[in-house]
Amino acid sequence: MPLTKLAGVAGFRSLISRAKALATADVAWLDLVQIRADGSLENFDAVSSQQIPVQGVDAGVAIVAQLLGLLVTFIGEPLTLHLVRDAWPNESLIGLATETGDKS
Repeated sequence: MPLTKLAGVAGFRSLISRAKALATADVAWLDLVQIRADGSLENFDAVSSQQIPVQGVDAGVAIVAQLLGLLVTFIGEPLTLHLVRDAWPNESLIGLATETGDKS
């Protein structure tokens, strides 16, 4: 994963833990999900399948959005977009503006 190359496993675990904590404000049951030592989410699928969906909020999207927000805060938007492109090379980022105003 590109982010572990940048931040290391411990750094990624810290970021994903903080992202999960922030997303828990929108999706309370995320408090039941644990972060493993490698930064993966333990029991996410099992816990989510037992929950009533929150109107307009997808728990996975909430965590990723918070993670990306943290990355933009810590390393800036251009480097964050570079990491996203590395992680999902086949996805279109059209509509996402960079700090220079360019479209990707």
